[in-house]
Amino acid sequence: MQRERGPAMSDTERAHDLAARFWDELLEDAPMLSTVVGDERFDDRLPDLSETGRARRATRMRAALDELATIDRTRLDRDARTTLDVLEAVAAREVAEIEHRVDFLQVVSHLWGPAQLLAEIGAYQRADTPERLERLLARLHAAPVFYAAAADVAREGQGAGVTAPRVVVERTVAQVERLLATPVEDSPALLPVPADDDDGRDRVAEAVRTSVTPALGDYLEAVRAYLPSATETIGLSALPGGEAMYAAEMLAFTTLRLDAGEVHELGLADLEQIQEERRRSASALGHPDARTAIAALEANGRNKARSREELIRLAEAQVAKSWEAAPAYFGRMPSANCEVRAVEAFREKDMPFAFYNPPSHDGSRPGVYYVNAYDLEHRPLHHLATTTYHESNPGHHLQTALEQEMGDRPALRRFGGYLAGASFSEGWGLYSERLADEMGLLEDEAERLGMLDAQGMRAARLVVDTGIHAFGWTRERAIALLEEVGVPHVDAVIETDRYITMPGQALSYKIGQFEIERQRAEAERREGAGFSLREFHDRLLELGTLPLPALRRELGA
Repeated sequence: MQRERGPAMSDTERAHDLAARFWDELLEDAPMLSTVVGDERFDDRLPDLSETGRARRATRMRAALDELATIDRTRLDRDARTTLDVLEAVAAREVAEIEHRVDFLQVVSHLWGPAQLLAEIGAYQRADTPERLERLLARLHAAPVFYAAAADVAREGQGAGVTAPRVVVERTVAQVERLLATPVEDSPALLPVPADDDDGRDRVAEAVRTSVTPALGDYLEAVRAYLPSATETIGLSALPGGEAMYAAEMLAFTTLRLDAGEVHELGLADLEQIQEERRRSASALGHPDARTAIAALEANGRNKARSREELIRLAEAQVAKSWEAAPAYFGRMPSANCEVRAVEAFREKDMPFAFYNPPSHDGSRPGVYYVNAYDLEHRPLHHLATTTYHESNPGHHLQTALEQEMGDRPALRRFGGYLAGASFSEGWGLYSERLADEMGLLEDEAERLGMLDAQGMRAARLVVDTGIHAFGWTRERAIALLEEVGVPHVDAVIETDRYITMPGQALSYKIGQFEIERQRAEAERREGAGFSLREFHDRLLELGTLPLPALRRELGA
């Protein structure tokens, strides 16, 4: 992180110089992140999970924090000031996760573990030129070192008594088995190669056969050997150092120092309010309560997609509709809408109902809204609309694509804000679900009930996540609460296992939504009859993804 001496710089220049160097080092240490944002410099590499790599990351992060401390932040303009807010949060988060050895649990995970590598390569990497193809091949040939290092970290965690819960390990084993059973010609690793490049596809297939498959098989055997030491409990508090690890993860994801007990009670109070809204919605549908209303929707036979293709068509229509409606509520729009795709078969059983992947910085790769077509029989369609508006417009796609198109911003701000914590981006997604109702995007009361079901699920997350990781809840208790607020059983199981393997992440949604709603209410109070919702949205999104304390300061509320 040291910079060669040169002409004296102002504090603002120093801030931007530090941010540029920090971003480059961050991408070098996280080459898959580099690929995700469309920076191809490190497309031939995989993350270094070894002790050496971990020490290098910690040294770089601490050096950045030390240099940041020498800059007088009171003399900075807003852009430089908020850039350092993001840098500080990212670096502090990285240091905390290294110190608490969060990697012990990350290397055995069905959501963000090594088994996701090929799916990420397939979704983000390009191999449409000779140079890009060579980088892809180099990355695939690096798989043996990557998977061996992951297995070493898992074994180190075993020795420290910090292991993943049995349910997570079993899901990881099953996911890797499905991936290994996938024919090489159907491997996600071939997706970046053009269909008419026979030689390129043959070379990638050979790399999968000779480098990836054997390494993935060795990793699978290591995880199978790890299984007997998996915990029967599911929460962090049962692990050595688990309480401190959970506190660090709550801060990492929400950007706030929170007390688990207070968050738990906040969730219960919000859930009670939403349950009353659900009862009113059910009454509008002619039923005494939400459970009865949902049962009636299921009984009419029209509340489920009959095929993967139908689900995608419905989602595409909703995305198009939201794009057309958005300019009335936003003065600035992204240059392009997002695409809709189905989650790949090898991982659909473990993935949530939907998620969003951002576009590349140059627009060559679109933003993608993924919809999960697994077990459609038990996934009611009245939930689809609010999910679409959360993931596409006015939710994640609109917010993320706009941020990436702010070309005058440092790359750290355009692409790395979410690394400082998820509360702004996920809070925006959740705020967007209710905003979609204001925009008239929900077609009927059934879709409004679906929106309230989704809001209730996020309130329940505050209860369930803290229940699991601070108060010793069982998996069955967590699933039962989610089902009580209208989450279908198949999703309640997937969601619960997600909270188990991603401690603290589920808190970011409601914590962020509460903050955005508070900022809007304060702006309405301050501006009175002159308040413009469109201008408020533009002002908020123009700031970009920030830690919540910085957002409060910049909005002055």
